[in-house]
Amino acid sequence: MSTTHDHIAQYWEYADATLKALRDRGLRPTPELYHVWFIYYADDNPEILRVINAVKAGGEELDEETLLQLYYRYIFDRQAADFLQRGMEDFFHLIENSDDCLTTARADMRNYGELLDQSLETLSDHAHVSPVLSELATQTKGMKTTIDTLHQRLDGYLKRVVLLQRELDETRERSYTDGLTRVSNRMHFEEQLFKLAADYDSSETPDPFCVMMVDLDQFKAVNDQFGHRIGDEILVLIASMLKANIKGRDIVARYGGDEFAILLNHTSLDDAMHIAEDMRKRIAACEIKAKHSGTSYGHMTVSVGAAQYVANEGGAKLIDRADNALYRAKKDGRNRHFAAE
Repeated sequence: MSTTHDHIAQYWEYADATLKALRDRGLRPTPELYHVWFIYYADDNPEILRVINAVKAGGEELDEETLLQLYYRYIFDRQAADFLQRGMEDFFHLIENSDDCLTTARADMRNYGELLDQSLETLSDHAHVSPVLSELATQTKGMKTTIDTLHQRLDGYLKRVVLLQRELDETRERSYTDGLTRVSNRMHFEEQLFKLAADYDSSETPDPFCVMMVDLDQFKAVNDQFGHRIGDEILVLIASMLKANIKGRDIVARYGGDEFAILLNHTSLDDAMHIAEDMRKRIAACEIKAKHSGTSYGHMTVSVGAAQYVANEGGAKLIDRADNALYRAKKDGRNRHFAAE
């Protein structure tokens, strides 16, 4: 059985490995960069583990910008958004319950005030009783006015909470959307994928689902020849064409650079391959033109790899298999689609 001392020793090992990783890459030991590497060595976040391993396997450098993207995508954004969401929901329920209580109190106070007024009229000839009831009636009206004022303020608070909730929802939506292409970003795609995989593994009668990885062929040459602005326009066009080929609950995401990922709900591998073929042919047949000038830049093709989820393999493994199928398509000459083995 591990002891507290063992855990402390393990954390120091993570810390040493983290500082070494930062030092070896000439990176600053800022809290954000330290946090990413520490989580990586602690194996505490599958998304961060997968991305860093993929970058390292590709022989690429893990620069500061990449690590900061990991921090804001997988650590800061999610923690902050979830915290704000929980706080907003709790605050909304608190005000809503308080509003209900004040509504009841206001109604009770109004009834009580009416009863006092009636009693005052009935007992107006009794010299000793009338002043007492008159004072009670005056105090009751004052309390009712106070409650009415509180109710108005609470209504204002509720409107502000609803507005803040809407702004928070919009912020969360932006955090899940790629800024250029307006399709989902990698974080949203992987969150939905891992959730779908967990639901599949826990269901007795799960529905099939697939992942497709889509890569633009020779996109670097397009950027080199026409510039990044035209390259961005092409990415936006391709993203819209991919999105037009899917149905309601499916997700198209920009996975990185010129690579897109598609999550196909309730879809078998055979159906996914039909979708991939149709998608690939539509894109190849489309003439790429500049948005404003109408200048033609020829045709663009894509390569596609698809894989169907296998029970208990996990989302990361599914992506790896779809990536391998995509690699086969690229290696075999591009403008092709392959199914994972």
